[in-house]
Amino acid sequence: MKTIKQVTITPEFVKFIPEQMEPGILYISKEYGCANHLCLCGCGTQTVTPLGDGMWSLIESGDKVSLTPSIYNYQIPCKSHYIITKNVANFV
Repeated sequence: MKTIKQVTITPEFVKFIPEQMEPGILYISKEYGCANHLCLCGCGTQTVTPLGDGMWSLIESGDKVSLTPSIYNYQIPCKSHYIITKNVANFV
C-alpha cells in the first residue's frame, strides 16, 4: 500500500462529542464508545468511528493513539481512505 499524504491529528478525550468540531482533532469518548473527527482530507465531513467489538479499536500509547481498521469514507464524495497510527493519518 502506497502512502500518498500524511496528516497529523491531535487526540482529545471528551465525555461528549462537541457540536462544532475542529479540523485535525480526534474526539474520543470512551464513556460512549466512539471517536469522531472531521474527514482528514479537508472536506469537513463528520466521520464517526464506533469503538467496540466488530467496530474500530482504539490503541493508546502514551499521548499517541491509533485506530484500527483503516477509515474508508466510501459513502461521501471524497472517498478518503486512511489509517491513523500514533497520531498520524496515512492516506492510501
